[in-house]
Amino acid sequence: MPTAIKIEELLRRNEGLRDELEGARKVATTAQKELVKSKEDCKTACSKLHYASMQAGTLKQSRDDALGKAKRAQQNYENLNRSLTKQAAGWVQERLDDRAIERAARVQRLLPSVV
Repeated sequence: MPTAIKIEELLRRNEGLRDELEGARKVATTAQKELVKSKEDCKTACSKLHYASMQAGTLKQSRDDALGKAKRAQQNYENLNRSLTKQAAGWVQERLDDRAIERAARVQRLLPSVV
């Protein structure tokens, strides 16, 4: 009988250890799935970060290009403004010269002996 009791105890212990092992396997499987998901999430996050970095670089370059174009446009505007100012001053001077000539001609007609 003592041997039968020992065998029963061993069988119960064996069954308990089997249940414990099965529980440990389930925990390990769950942990493995979580690890795989975490790795995939990490890869996705890294990919998104890389894409965002590339986008930021592209946007920075676009901004720099736009600023360069704006600066050149400002310089062109200033040059054109100076040129138009000189041209307008030239036209005003021409008109003043024409008026002076017209006045001189009028005075000569009115007072031919003065000139």
